Amino acid sequence: MALNIGSSDADTLRVWGTIMSFVRDLRVAIHSLMRTPGVAVAVILTLALGIGANAAIFTLVRGVLLKPLVNSDENRLIYIRQSAMGMGSDNTAFSVPEIEDLRTSVRTLSAFGDFSAIPFTMIGLGEAREIQGGVVGGSYFNVMGLHPVLGRLIGPQDDGPNANGVVVLTYRFWSTSLNKDPSVIGKTLRLGSIGDRFATIIGVLEPCVPYPQDTEIIANVVTSPHHLSATMVTGRVHRMTELFGRLAPGTTLEQARAELRTVYGAMTKAHPEAYPHQADFQIGAKLLRDELTADARTVLLVLLAASGLVFVIACCNVANLILARTVRREGELAVRAALGASKGALRRMLLAESLLLCGAGAAVGIMSAQRWLPSWPATRLVSRCAHSI
Repeated sequence: MALNIGSSDADTLRVWGTIMSFVRDLRVAIHSLMRTPGVAVAVILTLALGIGANAAIFTLVRGVLLKPLVNSDENRLIYIRQSAMGMGSDNTAFSVPEIEDLRTSVRTLSAFGDFSAIPFTMIGLGEAREIQGGVVGGSYFNVMGLHPVLGRLIGPQDDGPNANGVVVLTYRFWSTSLNKDPSVIGKTLRLGSIGDRFATIIGVLEPCVPYPQDTEIIANVVTSPHHLSATMVTGRVHRMTELFGRLAPGTTLEQARAELRTVYGAMTKAHPEAYPHQADFQIGAKLLRDELTADARTVLLVLLAASGLVFVIACCNVANLILARTVRREGELAVRAALGASKGALRRMLLAESLLLCGAGAAVGIMSAQRWLPSWPATRLVSRCAHSI
């Protein structure tokens, strides 16, 4: 009696037959590779080296060069640098009067954010400890496009000499030293630098690139008596503040650079005593991402090229090993053909063996990259260059 099989059923049977045939090819390939374990191990380790190196390097490249920053609208966030190459300084920071002049005259930037690093003696969270702190104005976090994970950040309401002292904890300090304790919000600290001040913890900053300084806390200006002193407020040559800016809508980086140079030129002419000619004072600006990756980019590109070369060499060696093994198996393949194996069947068997070797090599390489990447010397080098990874 004839069986009526529809076209869909026939297609299903063909697919199922193909799958079962491939499974048989895999079994044959496993038994074949087990007869020559030395070659199989050599191929797998060679592929693992090439694939693992490339996986590790690409992880670094993605983390530093490709992964977006947490900062909101990062393509408008710039770092402003003052240099005096005649004095051998490529970053002399800014003084408060210089920042005020720029803030008053520059229109291509919608806002400026200032950051000064200063050590504190902190009392109030367990034992007294020496910490590195940052002192910022009320516009800093808005300019940087950062957000809190707990509480709030310093804002314009925290500016001025009569404001209450407030502190924001960095995420690293909060998580490692305070075990992510949410009850720290509202606690009062005593901060000692040049004189003591009290400050209240108001928030925890989200994880972000610690630039320009890795700190434990970030406080408002009133917490630092030095920042309220006449030397700091009126001293044009008292330069200790890093400066950031946010491009105004519709403004390009080149336009901002041109205006900064124009305003800066007027500043140097108005105060020649603060900008000696032989010091060659200049001003420049970069996108924050370019500033962060400037030192790491060259290192990463060299490592990426080297890993690509290692991968090409590994593939060539694997091809030679597989070719040599195939040549030695001419007799075996001839016997299989004489017993009725088609050319397609022989090709599928050889393909199955190659897939097994490549899959095993890739798995070992990726697992090795995940295991060794955190302790790899190149990771620490790039981390120091880019302040992230």
